Order: sequence, then C-alpha cells, then structure tokens
Amino acid sequence: MLSPYELDHILGMEYFISDTPGINGKLRIRVEDFIVEERFEPCDDGEGEYVHFILEKYNWDTIRAITQLSRSLRVSLKRFGYAGTKDKRALTRQRVSAWRISEEELAKLAIPGLKLYNFTRCRERVNLGDLLGNEFTITIRRLQGENLEETLAETTAQLSQRGVPNYFGYQRFGTVRPNTHLVGKAIVQGNLEEAVMLYLARPYPGERSDAFEARKFLDETRDYRKALELFPSRLHYERNMLDSLSKNPRDFAGALRRLPKKLRRMLVHAYQSYLFNKILSKLIAEGMDIRGREVPLFGYDSSFSPGRQGEIEREVLEEEGIALENFRIKSLPELAMPGSTRKAAVEAQISYTLAKDELHEGMKKLVVRFFLPPGSYATTVLREYMKAEPLNY
Repeated sequence: MLSPYELDHILGMEYFISDTPGINGKLRIRVEDFIVEERFEPCDDGEGEYVHFILEKYNWDTIRAITQLSRSLRVSLKRFGYAGTKDKRALTRQRVSAWRISEEELAKLAIPGLKLYNFTRCRERVNLGDLLGNEFTITIRRLQGENLEETLAETTAQLSQRGVPNYFGYQRFGTVRPNTHLVGKAIVQGNLEEAVMLYLARPYPGERSDAFEARKFLDETRDYRKALELFPSRLHYERNMLDSLSKNPRDFAGALRRLPKKLRRMLVHAYQSYLFNKILSKLIAEGMDIRGREVPLFGYDSSFSPGRQGEIEREVLEEEGIALENFRIKSLPELAMPGSTRKAAVEAQISYTLAKDELHEGMKKLVVRFFLPPGSYATTVLREYMKAEPLNY
C-alpha cells in the first residue's frame, strides 16, 4: 500500500506492508505514553572495576543524561558506557556502566527526571549493541471511528503473516530537518561544500524562527563570520563549523571535522539507511516476501544479492548516481564504510488493549506492547496501524 505522505517518500519509506485503513491517533501526548525498556543478559560477576546500573530517564535524551551524570560526579564522560540511545520524549530504562565509580557515589545523585538503581559489580564495560533488544509499551491516543477492533485484528494478522518492514525510522533522519541522508550523500559523492551547506543552511519551514532566519541568511550570502553572530547558541555544532569557515572559507573538510566523529559517521550511515529503505520499498512494491531476506547497507566491500533483489539494488544505486567505490570517501577517509547487511523484516509479537482515552472525552486509546531487536524502530510497527501524518509519531 503506497504511503500518501511526502516525508515517507523523502526518507524512502514509500510503502506500508499492510493494506488496512489507518486508525490515525497521536503519540507522546504524555511522556509516559512511550515506555522503552532494554532487555539484556545480566552481569552476575559480583566484582570488577565497572558498576552496571539501570538508568531510568523521563524526558531526557541518553547522551544529555550521561553527560549530566559525568558533570555531577566531575568525572570524564568516557568512564560511562551504554548499549544504545533512547528516545527523549519517553520513559526509558537502560543499562549503563561506570568505570571506577562506587555504587555509593552513583546512588547519592539527585537529578530531576533521572533515577539510578540495581547496582552490580562487573568486569566488563557496557558497549554499543550490548543488548538483546527493547520492550515497548506505547499508548496511541485520540482514536475515534467505527470498526477499530476489526481493523486492529486484521492489521495484526497481516503483520504476523508478512513481517514488519525493518525500515530505518524517522528518528534516523529527523522530522524538522529531514536531511541527514542528503548530507551523507554529498559526503559520499565527495562534494564537501554541498554537504556543509546542507548541514548549515537550507532552512526548513518547521524550524524555530531564529534558526530559520540565520540559515536563510547564510544560504543567501555565504557570509560565515556574520552568520556566526546570527546562529543561536543552542546550535553549537553549526557554530563550531562556522567558526572554522570564518577562518578558512574553503576548507570544507576542516569544517566537517569540527563535528564529532560519531556524528560524521552517522551522516554517512543515514545515507546508507536511506538506500536500504528505498530497496525495501521496491521489494514491497513488487509483492516480494521480505521475511528471511537480508538487504545491503551499502559500502565499498558490499556485494549484490542474487536474482531480482540484486537487480533492484543496482537500480537504486544507478538512480542515485552512486558506485560502491564511493563509500571509500577519499576526501574524508576516516568515514569510509565497508558495508554490512540488515534484515528486511522483523517478527514482532504484538499485543494490544483498546480502552477509553481518559484525556479526551468520547475518544479511545490503544496501548500496544511488542519487543524489537537492537536497531529496529518502534515507529515502523506503529505506522502500520496508524497510517498517520508522520509528525504525529
């Protein structure tokens, strides 16, 4: 079923795998409407230089929360480890490790919106990817209309039969400025000036007015020094890049290197994610069974799949004007990507409860529960039910 929404097409998520009517609705009306809990193999060492604990956060993003812990304890950020980032507007529980920091020091912290508990001594640090997956309990509100029960039952049956498309969700690309993949494409193409201007300029309508006007000024003038005065202080990554450009106006590689390496790599990965979404959309459009399939996250060492899927993969690269060799990224070799693969579909055991919405008279709410493996997005499940304007997620 073809999505009617422009943002879905911009991000390569062109199809729903279900063909049922959408129930619409709205997510995250309350922070606690979106609950995420990590599932992981417990550490039972009882000794070691690391303390593992559960970090429960309410309306905090993971990186900011960890940064606040390091500041409060006056220790390096590098002493903390975590398996993955979690949504900001949510109630989340995740495992974190702290190196050579006592349980007592951690337990004394009192930061609004953060709780630390279940302290365990362990020999190993928690690293990215060290989890079995995430358990989601999500409330969709403002539901109304007839045949909700029938639609929910049919959508659930179709997802069980066909699998949930393992799209990279909206969070990978952004919704206010959905262009991280475009910046990544320009980097892969070696057009660093275009990458810089896409990141700094090119305002989007949904942005706050001060940022919109600052980006618009830079887009029209290329006056990096004056733009540095106009860009709001909260856009510190952009300001760091502008500081570099005001001193060396043609050093676009230098400007990009003002971004943390992890963020630079995420820009390239966003483009890999977009290509993955495009391929997956074409597989769905042709009615191919996506269960059990692997789709490339393209890199310089990737190979094409056999049969029709491989033809689709080549078609997508040709449409984009990209060759596998481009992922060596000679202009920024530290961002070179060898490539990998990702499952085209995930199997999600979905349960749900439909009830009165206590916040909206005459409407209903849906509480949905499911588990997803690491790297999969809850919105890819929810969009199959809601089929709503993407900003509602």
